[in-house]
Parts: sequence; structure tokens; C-alpha cells
Amino acid sequence: MVRGCFYCALLPVWEGYDEPYHFAFIQYVAAHKGLPVPSTPVSREVQESMHLLPLSWEQRLHALTPPIYTEDSYWRLSPADRHALQQQVLAVPREWGRETGTTPALYEAQQVPLYYWVMAGPLGLAAQWSLPARVFLVRILGVLMASWCIPFGYAAARICFSNQAHALGVVAVITCMPELMIDICRVCNDSLAIAFYSLLTLLLLLAVRPGGCKWSVPAGIVLGLGLATKAYFLFAIPAFIAVALWSAIRNKDERTRVIVNSALGLLVAAFISFGVYWRNHVVTGSWSGEQDAAVAAHRSLLQLIVTIRHVDWYNGINSVLISHVWFGGWSFLKLGRRVYKLSTLVTAVAIFGVVKTVIRQKPLPSALIVPLSLYLFFWIGLLCNILAIYISLGVSASSCGWYLYAVIVPEILLLAYGLFAVVPLRWRGSVLPALVSGFAAIDLYSVHALLVPYYTGVICHSGASDFVRPVKFMQLVHAGPHLLLERLTANRPAVLEPWGIALLFLAYYAATLGTVVMTYVINRSGHMLTRVDSDGEAGVVQHAPLNR
Repeated sequence: MVRGCFYCALLPVWEGYDEPYHFAFIQYVAAHKGLPVPSTPVSREVQESMHLLPLSWEQRLHALTPPIYTEDSYWRLSPADRHALQQQVLAVPREWGRETGTTPALYEAQQVPLYYWVMAGPLGLAAQWSLPARVFLVRILGVLMASWCIPFGYAAARICFSNQAHALGVVAVITCMPELMIDICRVCNDSLAIAFYSLLTLLLLLAVRPGGCKWSVPAGIVLGLGLATKAYFLFAIPAFIAVALWSAIRNKDERTRVIVNSALGLLVAAFISFGVYWRNHVVTGSWSGEQDAAVAAHRSLLQLIVTIRHVDWYNGINSVLISHVWFGGWSFLKLGRRVYKLSTLVTAVAIFGVVKTVIRQKPLPSALIVPLSLYLFFWIGLLCNILAIYISLGVSASSCGWYLYAVIVPEILLLAYGLFAVVPLRWRGSVLPALVSGFAAIDLYSVHALLVPYYTGVICHSGASDFVRPVKFMQLVHAGPHLLLERLTANRPAVLEPWGIALLFLAYYAATLGTVVMTYVINRSGHMLTRVDSDGEAGVVQHAPLNR
């Protein structure tokens, strides 16, 4: 939560991916007690704000009516002009949030509605707050929702590894991932989806244990709520079925109960979510509601198969991986290539370790089946997204790697499994602390070398290119802390004065570095060993000599 509050204050209004359209969706639900369609314009307030606030680099391509300002052009204005724009933001009538504008279209109306129904209440209660204060409120509530992945992830890791040190290491890795912070510290339905996917992971891990089929119905309830939150939960359905089949095969004595409870879970999920997907199909012609998927839905199966051959899958998958590691908000800032190459190398080693476990370990641990099924089927969904984008736009890319944070708990469980299978026994206690340190280093570097300088006008894009060079030390020295803190208060809630931003920085340092230190302290005992019991269930970490 501490790191999340810092990022909520750091990211400018509308810098989060698609943030103004998610916010306008909530406004529409709060004002009209109904659901918009993709052709519905954003609110008059959001429309006006797009001409007063500095927008992300990506939004310059959205054919918005001038004048518009990017971060680059905004900070080139005179201090008097910037002050005038900031006062105009605060002076926008609050009732405009309940009025429909003229442009742009609210394309995020393609989303399923649960998150927007939940957020409409708090936003309605804060209707008289300033626009930056309301955006900050919804961001903080989103972080609170997403933060449930920490206790759910810890409980899931305890089942997989049966060891507190490794379980804490797993959630520490999640906590220090910088792109996760950028993803959840915006107005978006991903925050609630992350919580539901994490809880679904935990419930399925409980369900595959002997005598645990009673958890299949609660898992179905969570699946239904997830389906009503984000369409990518459609790919959790085959994962749910795969886990149920595995459990039925493994637990012969209670096979009937497993099948019945799993079927009930799926029926409950369908009961909760079918209505919103039927509406999607009626409104957009696509069950998911996604615009690209709606275009692809008009292709025949044969046409889709032929199109698969023309997609540049390497480039598409690479774009997902890059935007998953770190993608610097909707301005799409990027780190140096070495960071992404190192991340790819670690991922490849972990994949090798998981494949090695799957091939050599018989029977396969049930606790591995759950994260593996959820993660693999989610990747199938991403590949379908790449195909849909290619059909719709003719581009073999998908810069939506932040979607993978929905399955962040299965991802880090698999990462730990894979690395533990490859790293020598005496070094296993250092695996998770090393990952935490690596992500914390990326986080600290990206905040100070890219995000803060870019959002305060110290650095900008090189010409018309999409590249922003990291700040040089002397540029920071020349700007000085007073200028940086002062500019970071622009278009933020009134409570975030320079001293408030400074306190958030101190809390951010303490939370980030404290997580790193804590992980090393709890993993200092190098004789901890994760093994899988002979019954095939999740192993217990043994406090035994290394030679054992």
C-alpha cells in the first residue's frame, strides 16, 4: 500500500493506460445508473480536462481536438501559462462530470461492468471534490483492491512450498515489481481482476488437495465475479476445467464429488456472468466485447487459420514481454535493452526448470498444475489478442503485457518452481532475495532516471521519436529537489504539497528497501530445502543438513 500510494501520487492524471476512459465509464454509471456503449462520448468534464492537462505521449495519436499538451509541450509553456491551465482544471464545473460530452468516444465501454459498479458509489460520494482528488481517490481504492493479491499469494505459496520464508519471498517479489505498480496505480478494472485471479489461484490449490473438492464451488463464485470484472477471465474457464479433470483423475475415491462440485462451480460462474457477456455479444458482436476481437469475429475459421501464418509471432511475444517487465505508463517510456534481455534470460531459465520438473517428476505435484494451467491458458489468451490485433490493425504486436499481472501469483510461483529446479541446493535460499533486489533496483532506477524527470519536464522525447533518454546526473543537480517537488504537485490533490510529496518519497524508500532487507533476513538460513513428498502433493521445506 505504501508503494502504491507513492505511485498514485507520482503518475500524472490520465498517464495510466486508458485511464480517462475508465474514469469516464465510472462517471457514466454513477450519473446514469446504466451502462454506456462504445460510441458513447466521455463526460464533458473529462473532455474538457484533455485540453488542460498534460497528456501521455500515446494520446497525441488519438486525433483529439486541439489544443492538447503532451508532457513535453506542457513543460515548455511559461510558468504563468501552466498556472492558468492548472486553475482552469480546478474551475471545471463538477456537474460536467454528469453531462455527456461530444468527443472522444468512450471505447472502454467494451469492458464488463463489475468494477465500474463498485467504484460508482465512492465516486458519487466525492462528486464535489476536484478532478485530481477524485482520480487519486479511485486510484487508491484500486490499489487497496489489488493489494489482496499479497495475502492470497502468501497463502498460495505456503501451499506450494509449505515454508514461510519462501512464501514471504514470493510476495516480496510481487511487491517490488515496478510495472505492477504502474498497472494498478491508475483508474482501471485490472486492480479488481488481480485480486480475483489471486483468490481463484488459492481456491483451486485448495480444491486439488485430497478432500478439497468442496472448494470448487467457492472457486466457481470467484470465477464468475472475475468474468464480470474482466473478459480475460474467459481463459480461466478452460484452466478451471483442466484442474478439475486432473483432480478427478488423481483422487479416484472422490471422483464423483470432484466432478459434481466442479460442475456446480462452473454453473455458478455462468449464472453470475452470462448476462454481461450476452450484452457484449448483442452490442459489439463479440462475446468478449473487445474491439479487435469484434473485428476478428467476422472471419471464418479457415480465414483465421490462414492469417496465423502471416503473424510475426516473435515480435508479438517480444512486445508482450517488454511491456510486462517495464513500460513507463501510457507515454511508453522504456529501459535499456540489457534490462529486457536479462529478464528474458531469467525467464528462459525458469521455463527450463519447470519443463524439467514436468518431464522428470512423476507424479507431477498437484500444486504445480494449478499455476501452470492458469498461466498457460492466460498466455493462449494473449496470443489470441496478438492475432486479433493483427487482423484489426495489420500489426504483429501487443503492448498489453501489463495484463499478465492478473496472473502474477501463478507467474511468481512458476518462476520460483523453475529456478529452484535449476539452481544448486545451497543457493536456493538466495533465489527469491536476488529477484526482489533486481526488481527493486529497476524500480528505483526507473523512478529517478525516467519517471520523475519526465513528469517534471527535465527530460523529453528526442525529436518526433518515441525514445526518451534517461536523465543525466547533472541535469538533476541543475533542476534541484525544490523544482522537482514543486512540479510534482501540479494537477495533484491539494493535500499533496511539496512536503507531502517528500514524505511519500521517504515512505517509498523505506518500503522498497525494507522489503529487500526483510527478504534477505528471512532467507539467510541456507539449509532450507524445498522438496516434493512422495505422495505428489506440495512439499515441505525441510530444516535439514545440505547433504540431505
